[in-house]
Amino acid sequence: MSVLRVLLIAFNVALITYLVYRLMQVYRSYGVNKGWILTIGIFLLLLPTTILMGFVKVSAIYVLVYPVAIGFFLYFIKDEV
Repeated sequence: MSVLRVLLIAFNVALITYLVYRLMQVYRSYGVNKGWILTIGIFLLLLPTTILMGFVKVSAIYVLVYPVAIGFFLYFIKDEV
C-alpha cells in the first residue's frame, strides 16, 4: 500500500505541475470559455490536495477515473490557447 501511495504522490506532483502550466496559458488567452476552464482546472488541482490532507480516501475509483478526467480536460482545452 505504501508503494501505491508513493506512486500516486509522484503522479500527482507531475500532473499538478503540468496542469498549472496549461492553466496559466489559458489564463493569458482570450478564449470564450476561459472561466469554465479555469474553474474545472482548479477543481482538478484541489482534488489531489484533499487526498493528501486525508479528507478523501484513496480508492480504486480515484486511481482509475482521475487520470481519465485529466486526459479529457487536457484534450478539450488543447485548442483553447
